[in-house]
Amino acid sequence: MSIKNFVILIYCLTYSLNSFSEDSLCDILKLPNCESVSKLARRSSGKSLPSTVTASQFNPANVSHDRGFGIEAIYQSRNSLNLGLVTGTGRTGAALLSANMENSFFGNRIIELDEDQLNRRLDKQQYESQKYSLAFGAGLIKNKKVGFDIGILTKYNTNIKNLNLGGGTSIRLGPLSFGASLYKDDVFLSFDQKINYRSLSTYASSFGTESYQEKFYVQTTSVGLKLGNLFLDWGQIKTHYKFYDDDVNIDIFSSSYIWKKFLLNFAYRSEESPQLKFENGKLKDKRIQNTIYSGIQFSLNKYSILGVHYNYYLLGEVAGSLTLFF
Repeated sequence: MSIKNFVILIYCLTYSLNSFSEDSLCDILKLPNCESVSKLARRSSGKSLPSTVTASQFNPANVSHDRGFGIEAIYQSRNSLNLGLVTGTGRTGAALLSANMENSFFGNRIIELDEDQLNRRLDKQQYESQKYSLAFGAGLIKNKKVGFDIGILTKYNTNIKNLNLGGGTSIRLGPLSFGASLYKDDVFLSFDQKINYRSLSTYASSFGTESYQEKFYVQTTSVGLKLGNLFLDWGQIKTHYKFYDDDVNIDIFSSSYIWKKFLLNFAYRSEESPQLKFENGKLKDKRIQNTIYSGIQFSLNKYSILGVHYNYYLLGEVAGSLTLFF
């Protein structure tokens, strides 16, 4: 199945269930605290992550089911605008995810050649993914005490021209939430005419070719707690690559707090991987690297949110965001 046909199928599935969906409690009672920034936390798990697009990338079961259509735009200087689209019917939802989530704070660590990473980090350039990601989710159980959601994640790599699939689930029991997902992915590296930190000859002799391609699986798990307007989550991303001798393990501790029209985010990321780490303008052989993220978002009205984010792309950068709801 081509990516175009799959997108059409997901779109039809989302809206064919519209007649069977019910308005959310927020829509029925028109509660004021359900407007604006609170929409970003209306999902079964991953409530502390800064946006629906970010949460959907981590686990497709986190796709927002809110009725309507949303656009998320994130801009960082010297980089192209990143867009994410979400839509929902009340019971189902779909999200077209931002292309540059990989090698970002809330994303997976993808294999990257040393010279590429060094130059990119020095220039504060985001990792340019050649993939398009689409998530589709549905709420099987939705009430005040219990929630059970499922999701499907697809990734299409334009270099390899192959569609990979995965799935996820999330469970909400009162203030507690649990999530897990597993999806297939791939990576393509070109060694052509590159002089790398570890040298081209090292790569060429290891793989006997000027390019490298690998398929792998990514596993995520999460546990969350809701205390009023405070949301706390622990999430883990685990990946096994043949390219490396050891696995990549990423732990993310995230929090968010809704205060009036503000959404405040803070997160801590601990990454353990054999990939070289960028520090003080150089690549160093350090197995563990710890970094932080912070963000603040403000509701202009019930239809739009402005945000400022620090270290969203793991560049020590400042980025701005605009989220619109229709």
